[in-house]
Amino acid sequence: MLKPGKVEEIEGEKAWVRMQKGTSCGEHHCPLSSTLLDDSGTDFYKVLAKNEISASIGSSVMVEVKDALALKISFLIYLMPILLVLGTYLIIKALTSQVILIGTTTIFSMIISIILLKKADKLIQPEYLITGYLQDDDCSQCPFKGKKSKEDEGDFQNKNRINE
Repeated sequence: MLKPGKVEEIEGEKAWVRMQKGTSCGEHHCPLSSTLLDDSGTDFYKVLAKNEISASIGSSVMVEVKDALALKISFLIYLMPILLVLGTYLIIKALTSQVILIGTTTIFSMIISIILLKKADKLIQPEYLITGYLQDDDCSQCPFKGKKSKEDEGDFQNKNRINE
């Protein structure tokens, strides 16, 4: 997965890159930021990326994170809690019909889910890599450049009608 960003600080062979949150980040948290459970609440997040191209402060760059890692983090944040709570509920419901016991164990599994996410936050450290420079007027490295929107196609059709 490639995302554009801007180098803000250099630390040896690594650089702090400021990146804009995408739609997958929601309103207050981005799963691929430097921490899984805490975020600044701004429209941006910072990552520490390996700076193999020796980008300088203020450079616009493309940052890569492995797709497998992005999927793993998404699973941990979105699916693992649901599967844990649902699985616990179904197992306890099959074993007993006591509503209080079912409710208590379900709430307990939610708490366990939060604890597991906090532990995973400390264990999983995404490895970011600066892959190249990004020019303001050239977006040849952007991941979605080849795709046309419906608006672009409409403009193309309107220009053809005018030229005819």
